[in-house]
Amino acid sequence: MMLSINVSAQDAPAEKQILIKNVSIFNGNSEKLITGKDVVVEGNKIKSIVASGGNEKKFDEVIDGKGGYLSPGLIDCHTHAVQGGDENTFINGDQNYVQLYATMELEEMLLRGVTTTRDPGGNVFALKKAIDDGIFDGPRIYPSGAMISQYSGHGDFRSPVHTNLPKEWGGSISNGEVNGHALLANGPDQVRAAVRQQLFLGATQIKLAVGGGVSSFEDPLYVNEYTAAEIEAAVEAAADYGTYVMTHVFNEVGVKRAIEAGVKSIEHGHLLNEEDAKLMAEKGVFLSTQCQVFEQLKPIYTDPVRKGKLEEALAGMDKMFKYAKKYNVKVVFGTDLIFSREGRKQQLADLTLRKQWYTSPEIMIQATGNGGELIGLTGQRNPYGKVGVIEEGALADLLIYSKNPLEDVSIVEDYENNLKLIIKDGKTYKNTL
Repeated sequence: MMLSINVSAQDAPAEKQILIKNVSIFNGNSEKLITGKDVVVEGNKIKSIVASGGNEKKFDEVIDGKGGYLSPGLIDCHTHAVQGGDENTFINGDQNYVQLYATMELEEMLLRGVTTTRDPGGNVFALKKAIDDGIFDGPRIYPSGAMISQYSGHGDFRSPVHTNLPKEWGGSISNGEVNGHALLANGPDQVRAAVRQQLFLGATQIKLAVGGGVSSFEDPLYVNEYTAAEIEAAVEAAADYGTYVMTHVFNEVGVKRAIEAGVKSIEHGHLLNEEDAKLMAEKGVFLSTQCQVFEQLKPIYTDPVRKGKLEEALAGMDKMFKYAKKYNVKVVFGTDLIFSREGRKQQLADLTLRKQWYTSPEIMIQATGNGGELIGLTGQRNPYGKVGVIEEGALADLLIYSKNPLEDVSIVEDYENNLKLIIKDGKTYKNTL
């Protein structure tokens, strides 16, 4: 007779529980602080928000916020991890060096309180995996992979001086494409294939250049790149994988074309018009735009072409923000600081500059809850979870400031003195309380 033995699976070990007390809570969505509440973290998530004054003995760790201000981790929705060093090295140099340089900068970024980034173009897949595997510290990365561009577009790194032919006509593949930072595609079929390639590599969302750019030489800001059919092909291919397309574009025609084709976020947008802003609000399209980058690039872009484009974009910024505020367009925090480590250290200055158009609470929501909502559009492509808010089930990305950022958002710039606690994914990276 055969004996039947039932073996029950051993219970998984209990995850560490942390209680955070004596704080005023900014939840990422509301302009009003929550008081009289504590936050319970279990593992890498927020388990609950409970009334203060409960039994503390049942927790593995108790963090006394000492009257500070608890905030979700900051989200930079437009930062290029691999574009911090010298421009020529990024495009033509040793890519091992480029990646190693990025690890240093990402560690610095986390210590500024940025716990999540959305990377809008660049070969960052190995960096993402290394952070996830705990090889080095940094914000979690939502990668787009190579920026997809047409010939003569913002992502075309070929040199016209050498009369480079397109690759279909026997020309060489540019270093930008070889290194995985950009991909040239023309026509709906090529665009669709390019999107699928980035998704194959692990992209969580897709970046498409549909207008001229400041950093490129061959496309003025007024240029429209990609037809409606080409943009729609990218949107369709991304949607088949449950995710979305973001578009680099400054000018008003390109913004409108991208929105009507179904994209979910406009990157930059400094020359959009009132009609564009109204359409963005109606369609629920996010504006991922930047302020500080123009000051940062002034000493770098001294050539007449890029200097002129930079000044043109800067001149349109005031109207862009006023239109966005008038129609309540959802704006997120992004920086786009490139090619200067010292310049990129001013990442959080972008938040202070927004005080010309928004209140401090509105800006903090842009840097947390709004960013988390945009990140969430990745749907089933999302490899992590809900970010940007303090609520049950969200990832435990938590900051404690000694001063109230809702009174003056500029206090986040002095992170060395005002930022006392950094928790990302339930792990403490700084505690000077």
